[in-house]
Amino acid sequence: MKRILFLISLIFVLVLTACSNDSKQESKKETKAETITVSAAASLQDALNEVIEEYNKESDVKIDVNYGGSGALCEQILKGAPVDLFISASQDDFKQVDDEGLIFEKKDYLENKLVLIRPEDGTVNSIDDLKYVSQIAIGEVETVPAGKYAKEAFTFLNLFDELESKFIYASDVRAVLTYVAQGEVDAGVVYETDAETEKDNVDIVDEFGSDTHKPIIYPIGTLSESESVKEFYDFLNSNAVLDIFKKYGFTVE
Repeated sequence: MKRILFLISLIFVLVLTACSNDSKQESKKETKAETITVSAAASLQDALNEVIEEYNKESDVKIDVNYGGSGALCEQILKGAPVDLFISASQDDFKQVDDEGLIFEKKDYLENKLVLIRPEDGTVNSIDDLKYVSQIAIGEVETVPAGKYAKEAFTFLNLFDELESKFIYASDVRAVLTYVAQGEVDAGVVYETDAETEKDNVDIVDEFGSDTHKPIIYPIGTLSESESVKEFYDFLNSNAVLDIFKKYGFTVE
């Protein structure tokens, strides 16, 4: 009888242990299923999407990215949007978030160039030709860093007032690229990396000198102390990932 009771007790303990282990495994799976929310400048879309594909090969953590103009992303964060990591195309917008004490770890990450593009086989051949066209697409100068840089460059060249009536303002730099690629405007101002993604439909015809605008630096920062966010941040700073950004034309800081 004692032996039977012992066996029953042993089976009961083993069942409880198995259930406990299953529960722990489920808990681990739930932890791995965590989502990291990233706010990133629209100009990073192609390169960052490839980076995330690589990350998904080795991690179950979901990366949810909100692409847009850095000014708009900054405003969303300051209004309380749940963001874990911010990559801005504007140092000023990033600084606003940092000044609120929301950034834990940060660095200058990437650099870009500002170029003038036209539709394939368009008539614009240089910045000087803009005096003779009807419509020029640029980003919103208040919320889109590429628009701010464009205004700085045209102002430096004493062209902004002369060209202002021709500007078609877009919500982000990718919208500018689309206007030009579809032939809806005569020219547009974008980053060099954006132009490369549509090289079959647009031509780069001129480059704005680095002396005409502030350096186009992309800062990166974490807004969470989560271990998963830290791991993703470290992954983004790995040599393999930086090589992907280089492939898309970014300069690594």
